[in-house]
Amino acid sequence: MCAAYAEVPKRVLIIDDDIDLLMLLERRLLKEGFAVESAASLPEAEEIMSFFEPQVVVLDLNVNGEDGRKLCWKLKKGDHPYPVKVIMMSGYDCNLSRAALFGADDMLAKPLHTEFLVHRINELVPAQERSSGSSFSEMRAEHEE
Repeated sequence: MCAAYAEVPKRVLIIDDDIDLLMLLERRLLKEGFAVESAASLPEAEEIMSFFEPQVVVLDLNVNGEDGRKLCWKLKKGDHPYPVKVIMMSGYDCNLSRAALFGADDMLAKPLHTEFLVHRINELVPAQERSSGSSFSEMRAEHEE
């Protein structure tokens, strides 16, 4: 009847060539209870995705001169093995309808308000619960045996 539950941390990958922003966002999301990885280049991000399997990718439009929309397209329209939400961010072009052409789920303007980013991630990926213990009746039955 009564079971202890813990929320499964949401996995977020942040991709940006601005190291200061990466560190700021990573610290903030970790503080909020997310599992976080970060990458400063698109090839590094693809390597991390091979083992981290993020639920949300926060992706800069321009990463070291490379077009982040190409990775977004690959994640959303290609042969990606699991579903992922993509939040694009840019200090220049923040047109959501144009970002949606590449499959982005949202587009945020830089500088980011971290509270809003946390809110958007929580909206895109609902909370999941996992059992972290046996129910009271299961424990009582074990004790009575």
